[in-house]
Amino acid sequence: MSHGDDSVDWERVIRDMIARSTESAPTEPGVYRMPCGNCYVDFFLASDGTERWLVPGDERSYTRDTVAIARHGDYPWERMYALAHAAAEIRRRATAESTPVEILLEELAAIAEAEDAAEDEEIARIARERPATSEDIPLADVARKFGIDLDEL
Repeated sequence: MSHGDDSVDWERVIRDMIARSTESAPTEPGVYRMPCGNCYVDFFLASDGTERWLVPGDERSYTRDTVAIARHGDYPWERMYALAHAAAEIRRRATAESTPVEILLEELAAIAEAEDAAEDEEIARIARERPATSEDIPLADVARKFGIDLDEL
């Protein structure tokens, strides 16, 4: 369907959008944080050599194109690491900093503990601000689900 000089080849526009979106998609199998910044995808090669892209909580398997165009955002793809990668990175950092691995682990644990405490405080703050007359799940139940005792805060 042509409308003179104003015609747009929408199929080409869509194909170009897909091509741009898939250019930045990972090529190495692994677990990645997606460009939306909130979702994750497990990219691996199946025994027949085909790519599989699994999104947690979704039973379907996706393709590179469908993941790249449906799950977009302003952030770059971020590779998440398995425990073996984390252990190698800890060893590398300990060597680079001339710090015993045990000390580095203690420092990392303290950071994680502080982040967990800040998250717990934020959850408790949100729970306290929730109206007491809400017909939803009681606040104490929500807090308990996250392992938080509101009386301790």
